[in-house]
Amino acid sequence: MDEAASRLEREHVHGVYDKIAPYFNDSRYKAWPKVRQFLLDQPPGSIVADVGCGNGKYLDINEEAFKLGCDVCRPLVDVAGSRGHEVQMCDGLRLPYRDGCFDAVLSIAGEARSSQ
Repeated sequence: MDEAASRLEREHVHGVYDKIAPYFNDSRYKAWPKVRQFLLDQPPGSIVADVGCGNGKYLDINEEAFKLGCDVCRPLVDVAGSRGHEVQMCDGLRLPYRDGCFDAVLSIAGEARSSQ
């Protein structure tokens, strides 16, 4: 991604999420039914990544799978971590994971997209 696009994303996406994080948590608590079913359909022992996990609402679903969340917004990562989830801060467009290490990947309503 070129520098101008990165700068615009930092200012108009990341900066906005940093500001709205305390309120975001209050309005984003209910899982979308099809995403919930997708997670419940993962077999026991599956490794699932939630790229752009926000407050971690999807990390609560399917106790039989190991879920790892990541987000670029520190306040939302802190919220998800405080709820006991495995989360880390990273850019969804520059993930620090090796290819093929997840059984399933989701990225809901975020700027990152995965082809896995």
